[in-house]
Amino acid sequence: MAHQSPSRRERAKLLIPSMRVASVLDIDLDHLREQGVKGFIFDLDDTLVHAMEELAGDDVLAWLASIRSEFKVYIVSNNGSHLRVDIAARHLDLPFLAQARKPSRRFFRRALEAMGLPPNEVAIVGDQLFTDVLGGNRLGAVTILVDPISALEKKWHRRLMRSVETRMLKRHAYHQPIVRTLHPSSLGASAPHHPNADEPPSHHPSIGH
Repeated sequence: MAHQSPSRRERAKLLIPSMRVASVLDIDLDHLREQGVKGFIFDLDDTLVHAMEELAGDDVLAWLASIRSEFKVYIVSNNGSHLRVDIAARHLDLPFLAQARKPSRRFFRRALEAMGLPPNEVAIVGDQLFTDVLGGNRLGAVTILVDPISALEKKWHRRLMRSVETRMLKRHAYHQPIVRTLHPSSLGASAPHHPNADEPPSHHPSIGH
């Protein structure tokens, strides 16, 4: 039987987050516990740290410290500067993968392997539909969309993407917080695999838990 490509409606579902909140500080941990979530994979820029700054705020530091006794935590960033991600991740005391090319699932899988968790037990958190939410849903993880920390985008392609995302959010009423988790099986979940040896290096402090 020939493989059927996903329909337009099925592809659109991949851009629907399981939950939307204003910031990581507003994530409903009780709801995630009920869903069996045991770990987080965070985007970095405008999710944990302002895109134009090197270090996270004290409120984010305190929140991350409070969850690490219970949840495993990892950073997967598209930022092309390994040094920039390294500085921010060391300040957060979190392991990371940079230059991840999200929505590719490759680096998400590397993080899952390091955490020792399957996709459906991990929440992928980020501020962009077309990288964090799309990549996480393709993997079969719980996905959480946060509002970007910074209001202005410096790069033209990011401004264009933000405008598209804003129209989509309004069209689908995503402007209201979503407290619903999509079943991973409906999102094309796939199992982690071993990474290739030629991928960029990463910082590996304690994952937590």
